[in-house]
Amino acid sequence: MGTSIRQRWDSVNDRPSTQKKPSAEIHADLRRALGQEIPNYRAKFVTLPNGQAEISVTPANRDHVIDARMGFNPLLDCPRKPRSAVDQEERDVENRQRAAKRAKQNVRLLTKSLFADHMLTFSYRANVIDREQVAKDWKEFVRLFRVRHPNWKYLAVLEKQERGSYHIHVAVHAKQDIRWLLNCWLIAIGQPISEVNDWLLHGLKLGAKSKGAVNVEPPKKRWGGTTKRWNKNKLAGYLTKYIGKEFEEASKYAKKYWHSRNFEKPVITRFWLRADTYLQAIEEAHDMILYHGCSSMSMWNDYRAGVVWITGETSREELGLRTSHCPELDFFND
Repeated sequence: MGTSIRQRWDSVNDRPSTQKKPSAEIHADLRRALGQEIPNYRAKFVTLPNGQAEISVTPANRDHVIDARMGFNPLLDCPRKPRSAVDQEERDVENRQRAAKRAKQNVRLLTKSLFADHMLTFSYRANVIDREQVAKDWKEFVRLFRVRHPNWKYLAVLEKQERGSYHIHVAVHAKQDIRWLLNCWLIAIGQPISEVNDWLLHGLKLGAKSKGAVNVEPPKKRWGGTTKRWNKNKLAGYLTKYIGKEFEEASKYAKKYWHSRNFEKPVITRFWLRADTYLQAIEEAHDMILYHGCSSMSMWNDYRAGVVWITGETSREELGLRTSHCPELDFFND
């Protein structure tokens, strides 16, 4: 067994924890923790709307398991050592990387929860480089569009073009009212209402006077494009690639993506697997997806890292059906 979290924190701080239990009690807790079976793999199961599901499996950290069973929390039980400016800068970089990873995961899961299969791009003719102005315009656009479509659902991600101007990629489900989208977008970004009405009601083209555009973006060949309809997993992957750029360019306090709040959110469950080997972990993860009722699956794995990820989807004919046996799960709080 490697060095425990307690030992590592004590060595880093160059002093023992101020909240240590009596030695006899510590030894009793340790014997009790070691007496239980230590799991080899942990799993995170994500339940999504419309019969979608994901499961990811990673190796369990024995030290973390034992420390958790002993009731030890390094953030609460260990004194913190003041950080230097260099250490704080490194910590900030690590925090931004973790935040970017979480944001990418959220965008991917929200895109799948939305059941998004179309992508729209909202753009400016002018070179708009003010991020706050873009956010203000988008908020006004959503308000206008929901006058006619109050239950509109979306997920929006910003992209900065080579010329420096922003445009907005928006994931939606099914075909949209494109004329009303453009009408509301033009008004939101400052197009005179008289010019918008001439276009909308009388068919007069705006041409060079137009201050912006709304386009339906079909997937390119490298993203599996054959029609204007996107595969949900590929669209989610396409949108997440802009999140990393946002964390590099935008303020750390700026919101990196926008979404409506009127669709079902993913449900995440964490538990230990009974698998002793990597192959058994893959089989157990596959069985969990199969139990959920998924009829089509995709898998990615890394043997050296001991990691596996499986996503599945239930066909419309089988939606709502489940297998007859539910395996017992050893749940835990992360």
